[in-house]
Amino acid sequence: MYIEALAYLTCPRDPEAPLELERGVRLAADGELLAGRLRCPACGARYPIDGGIADLLGPRALPDSIVQVTNFLPPIAWGYERAWRPRALTLLSGEPFGYARELPLIVGLAAPERGGLCVDVACSNGLYARALARAQGGAAGHVIGVDHALPMLRQARAFARAEGLRISYVRARAQALPLASGAAAVVAMGGSLNEIGDIDQALRELRRTLASSGRCAMMCLAQSETGPGRALQGALGLGGVRFPPLDALNRRAAVAGLRLRSQWRYGVVVVSLLTR
Repeated sequence: MYIEALAYLTCPRDPEAPLELERGVRLAADGELLAGRLRCPACGARYPIDGGIADLLGPRALPDSIVQVTNFLPPIAWGYERAWRPRALTLLSGEPFGYARELPLIVGLAAPERGGLCVDVACSNGLYARALARAQGGAAGHVIGVDHALPMLRQARAFARAEGLRISYVRARAQALPLASGAAAVVAMGGSLNEIGDIDQALRELRRTLASSGRCAMMCLAQSETGPGRALQGALGLGGVRFPPLDALNRRAAVAGLRLRSQWRYGVVVVSLLTR
């Protein structure tokens, strides 16, 4: 975590209470906060920074489903972006859909070069966070990756540091983002909406944290339009993965206060641009 993140981070118990850095932190050569504590002046809660990651959940925050349990396994976190993620959208969409196609689409919708705070929600290995940080360039602002699984965050941090990118990683839930209302110029989410549990609360949090001129770039998976596809999705649903019909998902986003600006569908893969 970097000092730039302190301008944006708030207590997950009180999203309007900014977190403060306590004395006695340990810094890396590039200024990254490696170890220390954050404190909420409103409620007194204290949160550790360990290994460069701010943990705002603590040891009692357990996964809610089978699919979430897998994200807590270090081998899965290590192999996610090395083995599965580069091939995932090609397999799911039925057409070539590698990073060279996906990342320019997400970055183009998000427009991080405008500056400000960019947040990769439920970031896993931080794929979108790194793409946003590269595109942000010299614009004033910062990129924060948020996820509930420490193994995923540790791998995300390792990837970012290997590229020399200043990205802060924070352990928190998508349903309780540790950010003030209207703080984010960009919110991005890549496929995680299908497995994070309470979709409606996550959508409300995305809307709450977006600035009035902010952009939400999202990739998610919709209900299949074929019988075999729906059968497979039904089996995956037993592990906690949800595939809502696209029209129903768009209605839920609208109820949460998000306005659909553009949308593309490739098989079950859906890419959307939403605003407040």
